[in-house]
Amino acid sequence: MKKIFTFIAVAAMAMAAHAQYECNNPVGEDGRYIVKYDCAQGKFAASNDIMADEAFVFAIDIKGTWLEDWVKGTPEVAGASRGVACNFWTSYGDVDGDIKRFKQINGTVYGMTLCLSQAMTGAEAPKAVMTDSIVYVTGQLFGFEYTATDAGAKWWQWDNNPVGTTYAPNSDGAIFATRPYEAGRAVEDFYANDFSESMFGFETKGYAAPCVSIAAGVEQTEVKAAKSAKFIENGQLYIISNGVKYNALGNSVK
Repeated sequence: MKKIFTFIAVAAMAMAAHAQYECNNPVGEDGRYIVKYDCAQGKFAASNDIMADEAFVFAIDIKGTWLEDWVKGTPEVAGASRGVACNFWTSYGDVDGDIKRFKQINGTVYGMTLCLSQAMTGAEAPKAVMTDSIVYVTGQLFGFEYTATDAGAKWWQWDNNPVGTTYAPNSDGAIFATRPYEAGRAVEDFYANDFSESMFGFETKGYAAPCVSIAAGVEQTEVKAAKSAKFIENGQLYIISNGVKYNALGNSVK
């Protein structure tokens, strides 16, 4: 009898440890979180209908977790704000190390625009866009503080909670997974600084603020490039940008 009670106590402790790392996202048929967010509808999608090379809004709802109270607390760094970040990696390798920070979409929902195939950095990344490939994403949600000039003014905040992985209800380690890969949804390359809404000052590929228009951002970048040109005149480098001539030091010249 004592052994039974001991087992129950250990199991309860394990479940409690899991619970503190869970989030409030809806759960899909595969037992993993639905992380795809529909900005037009203002809610999570019905499923993770995601291909590795398309852009989608990766969102997390922290309602009911320790992070919900923590982000409302007073920052330790003067003038800072609090936010939510995630260390995450995939079954085909790591993603760029700058892709961690979410931005608040509304209430307790935080997100980022993401293209997994553009974000991946490892040698295995090309396998993510092979027919029927599934990308499994694992991660750790945590808090951070930031200012207008420092995107990591206070990093890796756990509010005295043990460091741990964020578990989906199926507990296989993956927060979410893509659909088996089929070609046809690939998005043009995009960067965090292609858009008017900054993503903490980063210029990272495959990463942007939540709910931005990828097409509009790429078009804006292409227009800027079309209006700019470099040339050599009398042995000096000059740049034409938006009809203005600049020297190599960035000073406008006639």
